[in-house]
Amino acid sequence: MKVEVISYTRDCEKLIAAASKLTLSKKPFEEIWGSLSEDEIDTWIKETVIRWHFSPWEHCVYTFYIGGVSRVLTHQLVRHRIASYSQHSQRFKALHDIEFVVPDRINMSEEAKRLFLDTVDNARDAYHKLIEKGIPFEDARYVLPQAVTTKILVTMNARELMHFFSLRMCTRAQLEIRRLAWLMWRKVYELHPRLWKWAGPRCLQTENLIRRNPIEFPRVLEEAGVEFVSEKCPEGLPRESIVKCLRHSYHEVSK
Repeated sequence: MKVEVISYTRDCEKLIAAASKLTLSKKPFEEIWGSLSEDEIDTWIKETVIRWHFSPWEHCVYTFYIGGVSRVLTHQLVRHRIASYSQHSQRFKALHDIEFVVPDRINMSEEAKRLFLDTVDNARDAYHKLIEKGIPFEDARYVLPQAVTTKILVTMNARELMHFFSLRMCTRAQLEIRRLAWLMWRKVYELHPRLWKWAGPRCLQTENLIRRNPIEFPRVLEEAGVEFVSEKCPEGLPRESIVKCLRHSYHEVSK
């Protein structure tokens, strides 16, 4: 799996902070933008988290290149509708070097792995034979399994990306798309840490709704003694297990 940030809003953190302040200030935008200090940027970004006011995040946009993932993953990905997608075509372009994603749990069993590889190899051979017989690409592709790899360009605004992370970084998400979500989070966190330290699985976002002082996601992953005040997470996990679950997800996708 390969993930790259191709393009992004350069002044993302400042822009979101300025948009947040604009909603509550009498000052003209030019004055807000020109006088916004570094401390104020942190304050106003945090304010969006405290007030659950994420419309300012929509002004910030990221474009990702994603490659070496399965069609299973992209079927799940494109369900996030407030985004733009450009995916490699199987209809107008023949596939030559066809590769497949082998799920981890299949990889762990030699018998299951052999059955899987034999099946996808047969599908690959059938695809090429159909094309040799003059069958159009758009029809020959029907024989290919969902494990076939693909590449896709994805553009999302930061608010939609926050929503994507809330669902797909959770342990309830399938492992392949969960790996993708964590990789994407790391990429944007490296670019804009003051923004993306507030993003994470849904349990973090609902937790920050009820805390007097919201908690930063890297603290949850790294610091000892971090505790949630929520009685349970949105998936029903009890309070005492939430941090352990988050760290398990982090280590599982890091393998």
